[in-house]
Amino acid sequence: MIERRTEAVSLKAGDAAESASGGGYTIQALDTAISLLMLVADQPDLGLSDLSRRLKAGKARVYRQLKTLEERGLVVCAEPNRTYRLGPSALTLGAKASRQIDLVAMAKPFLSRLGEKLQETAQLRMLDGDETMCVASWEPVRDLHVQGLIGRKRPLYAGAGKVILAHLPKQEQSRILSHARQRFTANTLVDGEQLKAALERIVHEGFGVSHGEINSDLVSVAAPVFKLGGAIAGAINVGAPATRMNAGQLELAIRLVKSASEDLTAAIGGSVPGSSAD
Repeated sequence: MIERRTEAVSLKAGDAAESASGGGYTIQALDTAISLLMLVADQPDLGLSDLSRRLKAGKARVYRQLKTLEERGLVVCAEPNRTYRLGPSALTLGAKASRQIDLVAMAKPFLSRLGEKLQETAQLRMLDGDETMCVASWEPVRDLHVQGLIGRKRPLYAGAGKVILAHLPKQEQSRILSHARQRFTANTLVDGEQLKAALERIVHEGFGVSHGEINSDLVSVAAPVFKLGGAIAGAINVGAPATRMNAGQLELAIRLVKSASEDLTAAIGGSVPGSSAD
C-alpha cells in the first residue's frame, strides 16, 4: 500500500479555474500549449485553422500560444502559407533529453516482456567500435537457452549485428565492409555482395534473421532501435535453439521483436529514418 501525503495549498481565485481540470495542480493554459507543441511535432506544416480544429480550441487562444512558442524558438512559422513546425529550441531540448535517457535502463522492461512472451533469451545490443556488445538481457528459466552475457561482443556483419550495420551512415558502413570477414559457420555472410543485399533487405523489411551465422545451432531475430533524428541506437534481438524456432515460432518472434523495438524507439523519443517525426 502506498500512502500519498497531500500538502494544503492556498489557491487564489484566479488559480482555481486553471487547476480544476488536473486534480488541483494542472495549469490549463500550459497543458494546452504542451498539447499544441506535441501536435506540431507529430504533424508539421499545419496552419492556425488546422491546429485549432485538431486541438478543439479557439483560434485566438491557439494563436497567442503559437506566438509565445515562436518567441521562445520552440516553433517557427513558415511563409507564405504560415504553417508551423518545430524550431531550434525544440531541437536543443530534444538533444538534451536524449542525453539524459538511459537506454539500458529503459530497455529492461521491454526485454523482459518480450522474453516472457517467447520464453527465449532477449538482448539489447549496441555498437562498440566495429562490433556489437550485449548491454542488457533477459533469460528464461529453462535448461536449454541462449546465454545473454553482458559484455559479450559479436561482429557487425553476422547475427544481430547486421541490423545495426544496415543503419550506419553509408561512409561508416563502407569502411566496415572493406575489412576482411571471418567465417564462423557455413551460413556466415563473408561475400561482400551477399552481405550488402542482406543489409538492404533489413532496411526494407525492418528486421533481420540469422540462421546460424555465428553458431550453427542458433537462430536469432533482431530489429533496430533508433535515437532522436533517426540514428541507430542499438538492436533488440531474440535468440533461440534452432530446434525450437520452427516457421510459426519464427513468424511470432519477428512480429514481437519488431513491436518491442518500435515501442522502445518511441519510449526514448527516437524516430524511424524517413518518418514524419524524423
